[in-house]
Amino acid sequence: MVPALIWGVFAMSVGAEEPVKPYGVGILGNCCTHGAGLCGMFKGRPDTRVVAAHEEDPRRAQELQAVLGGPLAASYEDVIGHPDVAIVAVSSDPCEKANLVEKAAAAGKHIFLNKPFCDNLDNARRIASAVKKHGVYLVHDIPMVRFIPVYARLLEEVHSGKHGRVLAYHHQFGMNFPMNFDLKSAWPERLDPPEISGGGEMTNMGCYAIDYAVALFGRPKAVTAKWQKTWDVYQEANVENYGQIVLDYGDFFAYLDVGKQQLQGEHRGTSNAVTITFEHEDLYIDASAEVVTVNHVPQDYAQFARGASAVGSVEQLIATIEKGIPPSSDARTGVRATETLMAAYRSIMTGRTVKLPLKSGKNPLVSMKRARKTSSGLNQPDGI
Repeated sequence: MVPALIWGVFAMSVGAEEPVKPYGVGILGNCCTHGAGLCGMFKGRPDTRVVAAHEEDPRRAQELQAVLGGPLAASYEDVIGHPDVAIVAVSSDPCEKANLVEKAAAAGKHIFLNKPFCDNLDNARRIASAVKKHGVYLVHDIPMVRFIPVYARLLEEVHSGKHGRVLAYHHQFGMNFPMNFDLKSAWPERLDPPEISGGGEMTNMGCYAIDYAVALFGRPKAVTAKWQKTWDVYQEANVENYGQIVLDYGDFFAYLDVGKQQLQGEHRGTSNAVTITFEHEDLYIDASAEVVTVNHVPQDYAQFARGASAVGSVEQLIATIEKGIPPSSDARTGVRATETLMAAYRSIMTGRTVKLPLKSGKNPLVSMKRARKTSSGLNQPDGI
């Protein structure tokens, strides 16, 4: 259950006021053990309590039930309809998320939506529409960059213009494993086809880096991308384990390296390093290694990070429910990031730079693959 523990730790955050009463939480799904991790996290908080959970896959259901400490509900609908559930935590397969959010929103439940946002742009738009239509609140739980204090502060400082004009940006983000790590046994969902998962590691790991870039700079003007399938289990499943995404913001490029790697020798489990070049200042922050340089001069990381803080997903959702404070990680940012990801996949499938906004809301990995079976595919219009 190490992955679940990781998620529980990352979802915790700092300094929120306790609500008037604990909020009842229902867990919808346990894809890659995320639901079990969220269940443990919510159970450990004084302001929330888990009252129901469901997962249909027998293996993942067993894991979720063990953390819940009691029997699972018979269906997702039973969780959503539970009278004591005020918040639903959606941690299902990406392809299920739009349907589950629509049902939960229609029942008046607030949404804690675990990453990735969903499997395609059409479904991202459905999620945003359901939340707006039914007047419920949604926070996108995507903690491993924007909820790290030094990166939360950098986001604020870029928005305020503190460091000046941006000239270049690079983010390496992913997870690293020893050469003998059995990923297929630990996370078989990572090898699911795009119809279920939305894509490979550009969807799973890439969503973090894309989310943060879009939060920093907004929607790019155009996207160019490439992918690699260098890990044997990913090759066999024909999904990518690594990729590069270039976001064109007009005045500069934002370059993202994302995915999962097998590394030889000693290494850290997470890559999470940002280089951002301003007109009169260069910053390099490696949160995993706790290394920072300013103008290429090494700094004391503890001193640099002092005073930085982040408001986590749960705190954002509770603040929105109780005080009407808009979350920074919401449906709007989720749609923009999903559109950027889909543009990256379209660039890969066509071998061309893709301009935004996209005309099609479909996942290119699915729609263009199907089109190629019946026609030339790549010569079809964007509305495939």
